[in-house]
Amino acid sequence: MRVNDNTLINAAVQVGLVDANTLPNLKMLSRRQQLPLLELICKEGLFPQTALYRALAESRNLAFYEREDIQVNAPHLNALNAQILLKRLFIPVDMGEQLVVLSSDPDDKVAQDITQRALNKPCVLALANPLLIEALLREHYQEHISSFNAVSIFNEIMKEAYLRQATDLHFEALKTGMQLRMRVDGRLQHYDRPIDKALADSLMSRIKVLAGLDIAEQNMAQDGGFAYDIEGWVDTAPVELRVATLPTRFGERATLRILGQGTTNATLSQLGLPQHLLQPMLEAIHRPYGMVLVSGPTGSGKSTTLYASLRELDAARFNIMTIEDPIEQVIEGISQVQVADKVSFSKALRSFLRHDPDVMLVGEIRDGETAETAVRAAMTGHMVLSTLHTNNAIAAVNRLIDIGCPSYLIASTLLGVLAQRLLRRICQHCCYTYPATENDKKLLATNSTTLLLSKGKGCSHCMGSGYSGRVGIYETLWMDNQLEQLIHQGASEQKMSDYAQEAGKLNTLWEDARQKVLDGITTLEEASTLYQPY
Repeated sequence: MRVNDNTLINAAVQVGLVDANTLPNLKMLSRRQQLPLLELICKEGLFPQTALYRALAESRNLAFYEREDIQVNAPHLNALNAQILLKRLFIPVDMGEQLVVLSSDPDDKVAQDITQRALNKPCVLALANPLLIEALLREHYQEHISSFNAVSIFNEIMKEAYLRQATDLHFEALKTGMQLRMRVDGRLQHYDRPIDKALADSLMSRIKVLAGLDIAEQNMAQDGGFAYDIEGWVDTAPVELRVATLPTRFGERATLRILGQGTTNATLSQLGLPQHLLQPMLEAIHRPYGMVLVSGPTGSGKSTTLYASLRELDAARFNIMTIEDPIEQVIEGISQVQVADKVSFSKALRSFLRHDPDVMLVGEIRDGETAETAVRAAMTGHMVLSTLHTNNAIAAVNRLIDIGCPSYLIASTLLGVLAQRLLRRICQHCCYTYPATENDKKLLATNSTTLLLSKGKGCSHCMGSGYSGRVGIYETLWMDNQLEQLIHQGASEQKMSDYAQEAGKLNTLWEDARQKVLDGITTLEEASTLYQPY
């Protein structure tokens, strides 16, 4: 059975998820906005409903399980009455050798009794999100709810994405319907509500209509975008989305990129750039001409860094122009141009030169024509900022050469390269320290006998992951005369890297990741699985 709202609120207060002093104001706001109190609490606290059930489990010292923890046992479900399970919302599952009854109500002793009698085996109670329990049951019994329509379900999805601070939504076609996964802090999470075939088709049409795509065309990839106002949330800004659809074996899939999530007004210092890297970056972007590149794989925060760089410049004093695909964040006082069929990166750049720019931002250097136009613009007295897809800062130089940019132009215009990645931050609500092992010390290159490292236990604030949010780690390469000569000579990446490190011109990703581990910002596990020392 579902627990009542007061039980969830009291548990959230008990574990510190909700401040008891704010409840009177939230109740008044709930009546004024005509929103259910639980929904308003989640909206104001910026956490999904499942966090309340996790808080309840935490307050009762019960285990809490997510979808990836659960393996449904068909014989167990077949031995029980489907209608009873759906009415009371509980499900028996095996956790190792132990039989566990998952419920959303910690006081539901009836569920335990029914399970023990039907399966003739002792069991323990644990909690899970009721939406997940219902989804697992309906998937097994192939029963679906017909009361949902595409408009309401999409609005619920957008609420969930907003609360989880998701960056991408993956609507993936299945034989029986559709699954939805949200990328949160770089990891994919399942959306618990079941989506059957009929609802999946309606939902895909809804997305395509909003994005201005052709709903009749199902055999061709399409791209679009839209701004979405979450219905019922009157004081929430529209969410900007970029949409891509693609035909797959079981139907169309759609990927929605949520633009500017949580970074709309961020500056370079707020992104986690350490001072010894921040200062030369600020000096570089304030130079009258030259080119600064930001490199890294997709989803590493390159665009966010470029926008933060533009906010460091005085738009009233400089003529700043950008060409982007798409425009992810709107910055006051800057001329921003969207790539289109008739406006490519290279064409826009050539046109910019006739508009007396001081600073030009190129969303991405993808081809030789754009690269050469960008470096020539930098050589003729303009500051150019752009991004490249490379694994490290040194590789950006050879990448420009590979796509056809002359090495003499690169050497004479490139000021520096900032390479970056994103690592998950340790949740500050459940953070604890532990003694470093000898292997940890070896990896971190320290001989400290009292080294303590940090990690998160997992709590309702971080949805049990031990992490909350992400922080950038950075690598910088700054040019000097010797590096310019090495580029002219076509030197290898290794030779340039060796010189740059000896001359103090290269600060590596690992060095920054290592320091953030020692500072207790992220975990050694998070850093070492992605990056190793050069």
